[in-house]
Amino acid sequence: MYPFAAQYDETKDRSLIEQVYAGSREAAEQLVRLHQRFIYNLALKLVRDADDAADLTQEVLIRMLTRLHQFEFKSSFRTWLYRMVMNHFLSAQRKKAEKDIHSFEELGVVCEELHSGEDMTAAERDEYREQIIDVRNRCMASTLLCLDREQRIILILGAIFNLKSPVAAQLLDITPENFRKQLSRAKHDLFQFMDNKCGLINPNNPCRCHKKTKGFIKEGKVDAVTRQFTPDALESIGALVGLKNKELDQLMEGKYLSLFTAQPYEPMPEEDKLIASLLMDPNVKALFLLNQ
Repeated sequence: MYPFAAQYDETKDRSLIEQVYAGSREAAEQLVRLHQRFIYNLALKLVRDADDAADLTQEVLIRMLTRLHQFEFKSSFRTWLYRMVMNHFLSAQRKKAEKDIHSFEELGVVCEELHSGEDMTAAERDEYREQIIDVRNRCMASTLLCLDREQRIILILGAIFNLKSPVAAQLLDITPENFRKQLSRAKHDLFQFMDNKCGLINPNNPCRCHKKTKGFIKEGKVDAVTRQFTPDALESIGALVGLKNKELDQLMEGKYLSLFTAQPYEPMPEEDKLIASLLMDPNVKALFLLNQ
């Protein structure tokens, strides 16, 4: 479920909240399921690591449930919830991937030096196509980490998940004009780096996904059979959010953003286990007296 889709029905949120107030465990579970996957994918883009993203998601969902009694139906539940999500994401302790990558300059050195000579034949590229996509997705995730956290969130909301500036600005408690300015600055910094380093953008650039993939396979860092990212059968972010790539503003940016929006909209690992633990949290049970 994508909570900012045009067809999203907010009355379902409100109905579920009323049922949670009445002690319905099933309604609490449904409310979590409606928002969990999107929150997880936001977190995954923010911190890159799946375990850290799952931790952030769990933290913010506990906040949602334990503070649900503060929602007074005077505003949109989506706005109320995702303001909480953004505040938590901005203030959370830096995660390990954020500590590993500090700037575009440092990442550029890695791109130029790491496995720059490990070429693949055409047959190898076909054989390891999925692994190459996996490495590409990891690389794109790393480029986002070169932005500071606020820039990263603005780019994720506005460019990758395509939230309109009035909506995204409301979640971050800034003006739409400020959001657009910061989004433009973040895009400029990211696209400039990609222009100079990424072989997918400029064939003359030294960084090539298939070269790095071959080196990683040799080192055992990319498994030739199993991959970190999910199979092609899952929907992509771009398909989910309905990006209009034929619009004028996409003519210049489409080649960059497609590398991010083509990535899968990931399911959260052990989703059912997380939901069960959330609903068994003593603070949640005490607040709503959830039925067994």
